[in-house]
Amino acid sequence: MIGIIRHNKEFYLLWAITMIIVGAILPFTEKSDFSLWLNFRHTQAADFFFRYATWLGDGFVIGVICLILFILKLRWGIIASVGSFFSALFINLIKKEYNEPRPSVVLKNMDLHYVKGLDLYSNFSFPSGHTAAAFTLCVLLCYFAQDKRYTRLFFALAVIVAISRVYLLQHFLVDVYFGALLGTIFGTILLWPFIRIPLFSRPWSEIGILSGNRKV
Repeated sequence: MIGIIRHNKEFYLLWAITMIIVGAILPFTEKSDFSLWLNFRHTQAADFFFRYATWLGDGFVIGVICLILFILKLRWGIIASVGSFFSALFINLIKKEYNEPRPSVVLKNMDLHYVKGLDLYSNFSFPSGHTAAAFTLCVLLCYFAQDKRYTRLFFALAVIVAISRVYLLQHFLVDVYFGALLGTIFGTILLWPFIRIPLFSRPWSEIGILSGNRKV
């Protein structure tokens, strides 16, 4: 486990700083404060951007990314697919346990801005599944990447997914906070056994249609 953290030290540093800052803010704010703050600052450009950016945490897009990883390297595809599946499974179990109402229910009596054409959910708000999926995959992609300059990009994309869930009134800040927390923990824990299995250190696991000698 320590080896994973050392290998991904920049990601975990960025993640820890973000968790500490947001975690320090949460106890001193109301649950809906950040949702309302973002909503009152809506723009057409932000509506468009976040409506499509949020898809980076969607199961379909995660599946496409896993397929691309399969094409690059079998090992990457297997780890990303299994890791994403079990992370989503755990998050959904937690969602059903808490069954927290979404912003569309909690804030239904307020005059808010809603992104046109977007379906709003009413329950299972805690934690954010999209955010957890994005951070689980972020952990894995940062570990796979030989060029660590991609770490900041992957982290930024995961954060954008988290912000998009609040902007679109699908989640509260606390939901995406714990989504990022649990997604990162699950990603790290699920990655650990794979890198210790001898089977995944064999030459076949490095085979990929587009792998070659290209660095990612």
